[in-house]
Amino acid sequence: MKIAYFSPLNPIKSGVSDYSEELLEYLGGYGRIDLFIDDYKPSSSWIYEHFNVYNYRRIFENHGKNDHDVNIYHIGNNDNHSYIYSVCLEYPGIVVLHEPMLHHFIFSQTVGNNRVREYLRELDYCYNSRRAEIVKTTLEERDETAWYDYPLVDRIVDSSLGVIVHSEFARTKVLEVNPHAKVRKILQHWAPQPADRLRSPELVREILGFRPDEFLIGSMGYINSSKRIDVILRVMRKVKKLGYPVKLLLVGKMLSGPEVPRWIEDYELEQDVLVSGFVDTRTFREYLNVPDVFVALRHPSAGETSGSVIKMMGAGKPVMLSNESAFSEFPDDCSVKISVGADEEDELLEKLIYYIENKEERLALGERSRQYISTHHDIQDAARNYAQFATEILSLT
Repeated sequence: MKIAYFSPLNPIKSGVSDYSEELLEYLGGYGRIDLFIDDYKPSSSWIYEHFNVYNYRRIFENHGKNDHDVNIYHIGNNDNHSYIYSVCLEYPGIVVLHEPMLHHFIFSQTVGNNRVREYLRELDYCYNSRRAEIVKTTLEERDETAWYDYPLVDRIVDSSLGVIVHSEFARTKVLEVNPHAKVRKILQHWAPQPADRLRSPELVREILGFRPDEFLIGSMGYINSSKRIDVILRVMRKVKKLGYPVKLLLVGKMLSGPEVPRWIEDYELEQDVLVSGFVDTRTFREYLNVPDVFVALRHPSAGETSGSVIKMMGAGKPVMLSNESAFSEFPDDCSVKISVGADEEDELLEKLIYYIENKEERLALGERSRQYISTHHDIQDAARNYAQFATEILSLT
């Protein structure tokens, strides 16, 4: 099988970049893969050793009639995927929809580039008679929370030969758009790394300035308004007032402006919170082993399956998750579900105190998380399922 593979790669700072580079190492065993990227050079040298790397514009040669059996397009809800989106609409293939929500992306590509008519056409395509109602909230009032109610994935689903998603939630959303879509759920993979390549958790913890007796909460991944960092900080302040030696490690690029530093100052937690910013892949993996527990709240949610959460659980750490969308699909015996709504802070406070006081329960939960991820999210299974789905799609074309 010959595959034309479209995805951001490092140094593009994206979870999809990491996802693709991990997957390609295993998917490459199922055929020849050519990579098509934008105007940059991949930073991983092994990419050039195993794959042909082309500028995406090459795909337009011969009107797209190249010698590939199938095109695979990775689509996410941000501008890193702009060229991929345009190509996949012109030359249909298999779309990997990393979240069943593209409104932020579509809005940025159209309204953000002074192409309002294109945005209106997209609303017409997806919602037709409801356009005036939607325009009032999303365009006139600029209510970004309303974007989550209108995913704008119809066109890409309708034009694709097949769609890969990572959760049952996303699969349902795709079929709501087009009941005849060829859609396959392939769980977000876990790619474990040899422990001997990483510094010990004790050493990393010491370097970061945390004492062994302090209870460390971790939050990893891009920091944006939906990650509920303000909730975590308020709960952390309450835990501290109860006398528990709690600290917080925030790892990831900050996308939510000045709010987080201001919250930290307002809650008088400057000495208790470390914000690392964006870190390289190896450092990220080392930081996974340091916290005692992770908090990964998400509301409103675009329905994505978080690669960071898979990595946290795969590292054998307890993870507290918002109980909605794709997050709700993790089994209750290997994750801690936190309600979305009025009880969110109270539940998070209660669960944090419980796991601070019950170390054995905390360690057991982390081990169940590790076992679940290693069993159900194995990267070799993911690569095999990609190849099988591509073969099935080709048999229908």
